[in-house]
Amino acid sequence: MESPAPRKTHRYGTPRPSVTPPKQRRMVGTRAVGTPSRRTEDIAAVADIMDVDDVQMYNERVAGSGRETLYARTDEISVAFHAALPFEVRRELKGTDFYSQSWTGAIDSLTGYALAASSSTCFIWHHTKPTTCYILPCPPSSHDYAQPAAPLHAVVPSRSRSEPGLVLLSLRGDIRFWDSIASGLAGGGSFESINLELGEGEYASGLLRVDGQIYIASTSHGRLFRLTLTSQSGRHTLSARLFAPPPAPGLSLARLFWAAPAPQPTLGNVSALALGSVGGSDIGRGGVAEKDLWTLSETRVQRWSLNKEVLLGEVDVREAVGHVEDLEGVDLGVESDGTLVVLVSYAGSEQETAAMALDQYGGFGMGTPVPRRIYALVRLSTRGGVTKYEGGGGSGGMIEGVGVGMKIESVTGVPYATTAASAPAHPRLALLGGGAVVAIRFVDVVVFCARDSPYQDRITLKAPHTDQILGLGVLPPSQSPVHYFPEEQEDAEGLGPEEVLILTAGVLMRARVDLGSVKAFNEATGRAIIIKAILTQAILYGSNPDNPLRFSFPPEVDEEALMAGAEGLSRAVLESDPAIIRPNHDLTSQLTSRKDRLSWLIRFINDNAALSKMSQRSRQRLATDAEKLYACHQLWLKMNEHLDAGATHSLVIDAIYGFTASYPLPHSPASHDVVRDFFRYRAAEIGRLIPFMVERVENTGEGAMKEVGGAVVTILQAALSYRAYNLAVYGVNLPMIKPWTSRSSVIDGVLKLVDTATRFALDPSKANTKSASKELLPELATMFFACVQERLDWLGSPIAADEPGSERDHIELKERFDQLRPEILETLRLTSHLPHALTLAISHADFRSLATLLHQDTVYPPTSNPHARTIAEYVDRFGGAFAKEVVRWCLVHGEARVVFALEESGSDEWGKYMDEYWVEEEEQGGKCDVVAWLRDLGQARWSVAGARLLREAKGAGDVGVKHFMLSVGKLAHLAQVQESGEVDEAALDAFHDSLDFISVQEKLLEEFQETFSSLRGKQKQSLDGQVDAVIRAKATRLKEEGRKGLLGILKILVRQVLQGKVLSVEDAVDVLTLKDDEGVENFATALHLLAHTEDIPDARRISSFRRVWCRIYNKDDWDSIRETANITDAQLTSRFRATALYMTLSIILPSPQLSQLPGVDLDPNECLPVPLIPEIKSRFPGIQEDMVGDLARDYRAESSRVEGLSLGDVYHRVREMVMLDLGYARQE
Repeated sequence: MESPAPRKTHRYGTPRPSVTPPKQRRMVGTRAVGTPSRRTEDIAAVADIMDVDDVQMYNERVAGSGRETLYARTDEISVAFHAALPFEVRRELKGTDFYSQSWTGAIDSLTGYALAASSSTCFIWHHTKPTTCYILPCPPSSHDYAQPAAPLHAVVPSRSRSEPGLVLLSLRGDIRFWDSIASGLAGGGSFESINLELGEGEYASGLLRVDGQIYIASTSHGRLFRLTLTSQSGRHTLSARLFAPPPAPGLSLARLFWAAPAPQPTLGNVSALALGSVGGSDIGRGGVAEKDLWTLSETRVQRWSLNKEVLLGEVDVREAVGHVEDLEGVDLGVESDGTLVVLVSYAGSEQETAAMALDQYGGFGMGTPVPRRIYALVRLSTRGGVTKYEGGGGSGGMIEGVGVGMKIESVTGVPYATTAASAPAHPRLALLGGGAVVAIRFVDVVVFCARDSPYQDRITLKAPHTDQILGLGVLPPSQSPVHYFPEEQEDAEGLGPEEVLILTAGVLMRARVDLGSVKAFNEATGRAIIIKAILTQAILYGSNPDNPLRFSFPPEVDEEALMAGAEGLSRAVLESDPAIIRPNHDLTSQLTSRKDRLSWLIRFINDNAALSKMSQRSRQRLATDAEKLYACHQLWLKMNEHLDAGATHSLVIDAIYGFTASYPLPHSPASHDVVRDFFRYRAAEIGRLIPFMVERVENTGEGAMKEVGGAVVTILQAALSYRAYNLAVYGVNLPMIKPWTSRSSVIDGVLKLVDTATRFALDPSKANTKSASKELLPELATMFFACVQERLDWLGSPIAADEPGSERDHIELKERFDQLRPEILETLRLTSHLPHALTLAISHADFRSLATLLHQDTVYPPTSNPHARTIAEYVDRFGGAFAKEVVRWCLVHGEARVVFALEESGSDEWGKYMDEYWVEEEEQGGKCDVVAWLRDLGQARWSVAGARLLREAKGAGDVGVKHFMLSVGKLAHLAQVQESGEVDEAALDAFHDSLDFISVQEKLLEEFQETFSSLRGKQKQSLDGQVDAVIRAKATRLKEEGRKGLLGILKILVRQVLQGKVLSVEDAVDVLTLKDDEGVENFATALHLLAHTEDIPDARRISSFRRVWCRIYNKDDWDSIRETANITDAQLTSRFRATALYMTLSIILPSPQLSQLPGVDLDPNECLPVPLIPEIKSRFPGIQEDMVGDLARDYRAESSRVEGLSLGDVYHRVREMVMLDLGYARQE
C-alpha cells in the first residue's frame, strides 16, 4: 500500500453538495473520515449521579507484589508495565497493518474499562482483569470509503451492574447501544440501533459523554446531535435529536420578536468536543445548565450552551498562530480554571521540520522534499490576569470573535512532526493535573508538554509499523495509587503524581508524571538532565526485548547537553555507578554487563542520528571508555586463566595492590576485595597500572615475563583492536587526542619489556632452550611500534600543534623511534621471527629496514639470495618505495653490482628505480655520483656522466682513482662535444686544471720514489723508511735552519704522497715550496695552483701566497748575490737572472690574467704577514698543540728573514729585468 501523505486533519469546511462521490475519497489521505474525534478519555471524572443507573466508581489498585517492570524512567516520568491485553485482542492485533486497517481505543477512567475497536469488532475489558474480554459487533461501516473506519465510542457507566454499557457510532451515523457489555460474552447481538440521518457527504466526526445520561455527537458539516439515555420499564433506550433549542414556554410573541438573535455558527468539520463549566469553575453537581460545550470546527473554537443548545460565541485560532500555511484545528481540552488548550497543525517548511524528521524517522525522505505537519498548543482564556509559562511565544494578544473575545495565553511548539510515513491516526490530547501537563497522543508517540515550565518529553513506540498507541486514560488523582514506584517521593510543594494509562497494540502501560518535578524543571540545567536521562534509559531499558518503547532525542537536541550527558553516563558505567550497574559478585558477568551498557549507549546515539552533533573530542572519550572496559575484561579473563592453570601467585595482582596503595580511593569500598574493586571502580585507570606491572618484571626477572608481559600485551592489544574495529561506530577520526595507550609512561614501560625480552632472548647460554621472552618478543615489539606510532600521529596533528612543546616532543620521539626500530627488527630476525619483523616493517612503511632484513645473507649474485622471491614480490607490491631502498642498501654497503645484475637479468624497472633514487638523493643534498656515472655511461648520457665524474673526482682520496675519474669524465665530455657539436669551455677547463694537478702529484711521487730506489730489503718496503729517505734527501735546508714545524708537516705530506693519497692544493703547494730542489719552476707551479683553485678560503689562500713568496725570496743567498766588489754589471745581472725570483717572475708575468690576480705577484713587504694560530689550526686540523706553536715560529722566522734581507730595491730591479727580457724576446 502506498504510504499516505501527511493528512490535513480536517478537510471539510462547510456543508456543501458533494461533487465527488464519497466512495472515491481516500479516507487514509484525508484522515478526516478515518480518524474522527474520540473523547471518552477527555472526561476525568463525572461527579453527578445519573438518574437512570448507579455508577460504580473505579477505585482499584493493581494487585501484585514486587518491583514493577520498568520501561522508562526519568525524574519527571516513569513508565511501567500495567497489564497485558486480552488474548483475543492480542490475536486480532497481531500482524495488523495500521496503514490499511483503522483501529481506535481508549481507557475509560470512570469505569476502569479499556476498549479497542476495528471497523468490524469492538473489544472491551476491565484493564486490571484482561482475562475477561467482551466482544461486540460494530455498526457497519460505509462501503463508499476506500478504508473502513473504526467507530466512535462512549462507555456508559452503570451503578446497578458490574459491567457498563456501550455506545458505538459509525461514520455514516449508525448507532448501536448495549445497556450492558455482558452480552459480548454471547456474541453481543442484543443491542439497540438508531441512525442520525446524516446528509449526503456528511459523516460523524465526534462523540462525547457529558454524563451517564447525555452524549453529544458531531458531524463533518458542523451539526451537533444530543443523544439521551432513558429508562422505561427497566429497559434503557437511546434517542437522538439535532442540537437545537426548543421554544421556551410562556415566551410572548412580542418578546420573541424583539429578542436579540443568537450568533450563528460557521459550519465546518467538527474535529473535537470538550466539556467546560460556566465561569470557569470546576464541574460541579449543579446539572447540565452549568456546563458549556466547546467544539473545534476547522480552526474555529465554538462555545455552546448545553442547556439552551445555542452558540454563545466563536473565535478563530488563526489569529493566535499567525501566518502559517494550511492551519488546521486538531483537538482541544479545557483546563481546571476554564482555559482552553487547542492543538493545531500546519504545513511546516523543509528547514523548520528537518530536525524533527531526522529524529523521528531516521532521515526518512532526506534529500527529497516530503510534506510534513508541525503541531503547536494554543492556550486561550476568556478572562485576563492569568499568568502562565509563555515559552512558545505569541502570548499576550486578544482574539475578537463572534459573541466572545479570548486572550492568547501562550503558543507552544510540540516536539513532533508527521510525514508521509506516518500511519493514519488523529492526534488527541489529555490534561493532567488540571492542565499542568498536556499529554498528546500521536500514532506512535505520546508527548508531554508542561504549562508552567519549559518541560517537554516524549514516549515513543519502538515499532510504529507493527504497533500503535490506541488511547490514553488519565486516572483521577484521588484514585491514583499513592506509591506506584516505592523509591519515588512526591514533590515537596505538595504537587503529587498523576498517572495516565497508555493503551498500545501490544500492552497496557502506566505512566506516572511527577507534577512537582515537572514544575521545578529548570531550562538552564534541565535540557542536559533530560538528555542524560534519555541516554540512561536507553542503556537500562532499551536492551529489554519486551520493552515496547524506543528512546530518542527531542528534535534539535542541544549539542553541549548531549555531549555532557553521554560522557557522564559513560564514565558512570566505567565506575560502576550503582544507579546504573547492578552489583554482581561475578566480575566477569559484571564486566560483560558494563560493556553491553556502553555498546547500547553508542548504538542509541547512532540510531538517533545524533553522533554528528558530538565533537570529535567527545566521541573519542566515549570510545576510550569502551576500549578501557574491554581491556579490563580481557585482562580479567587472562588473570583467571593464569590462576586456573594452577598458579598460586600472581604478579599482576601484586601490581594492582601496589597501584592501590600508591593511589588509594577517597572512600574505600565495602567489599575489601582490592583486585575486584579495581576492575569495578577504577577501569579508567588501567593505563596507569602498566608501569606497576613492568616494575614487577624488573624486580623478578625473566620468570615474570610470561605473566606480566602477556598481561601488558593483552591490555594494549585489546584496546587497540577494539578501537580499530569500532572507529566507524564512534565516528572517530584518527589520530586520537592524547591517547592513553601511548602516554610516555606506557611507551617507556613497553620499551623496558622489549629490552628485557631482548636481553633474555639473545642470551647465548639459553640459545637452545624455550624462552618466554623469545615467544613474547614479537607481540611486545608490535605493541611498542603501535604505541609510538600512535603518539607520533597525535603529536603531528593540527590539534596538538597548539600545545606547548609538542613539536619538540615529536622530533625527539621520531628520532628515537627511527633509531630503535631497525634495532628491534634486527633482534626479531636474530630470534627467528623474520616473518613477524617483515610484517612490522611493512605495517609501518619502513622499507629501509625491510630491505636491510632481506639482505643479511648471500646477496650476490641476486639469484643466490634466499629472499630473492620475497624481494621480487615486494617490488611488485610496493614499487619504487621499496625498490629504491634496495638500491640504497646496495650502494651504501658496496654492493652496487647487485642492482646492475638485476637490471642485466632483464628487469628494466631496476634501472628506472636507480635513476629515481639518485634524483631524490640529489634533491636532498645527497651524493650518488660514485656509482650513478656508470649507468649514465651505459645510457649514453655523456654530459651527465662527465659532470658526475668531475664532482666525484673532487672528493676522491686516491690519486689513481681520481686520475681515472677525470680521464673518463673528460672522454665522456668530449663524446658529448662530438655528439652535439657544442663545447662547454668551463667544464673542459675544469678537467684540464684537475688533470694538471694530478700530474703534479704524480711527478712528486716519481721524484720521491727515485730518492729511495737505492734502498734494499725491508727498509725499502717500509713506508717509514721510504719517508725518512725522502726527508733526508729533500729537506736538508729545513733541518739546517731548524724548521721543526715545517719539517713535521713536510714529513706528513710526503707520507701521503707515497701512499698515493690525493693532496689538497695547499698541501701540494707546501710540498713544492718546502722540499730541496735545484729547479725553481716549482714556485711558479705552486702559484699557478693557488691561482686556479676555488676550494680554499680567501684568507688562507692569501696566506699560502705569502708563504710561497717568502720561500721564493729565501731560496737564494742574496748577500752573496749583492756582493758587487770586483764584478761587472753584466756579472751582477747574470746573478739576478739565476735567482728563483727572476725565474718565477719570468713564468708568471707573461700571463696578465695570472699575474694580476691578488697574491700572485707580491713584493717583499707584502709577503711578511704570518698566519695566526686559529688559521693554522684551520689549515691543519687535528695536529698537536706543540706543532701549532712550531709552525707559528717557523712562519715568523720565514717572514723575519725576508724582512732582514731588505729586498725592496732588488725586487723592482729583477722585475724590470724580466720585463725588459720579455720585451726583447717579443722583439726577437
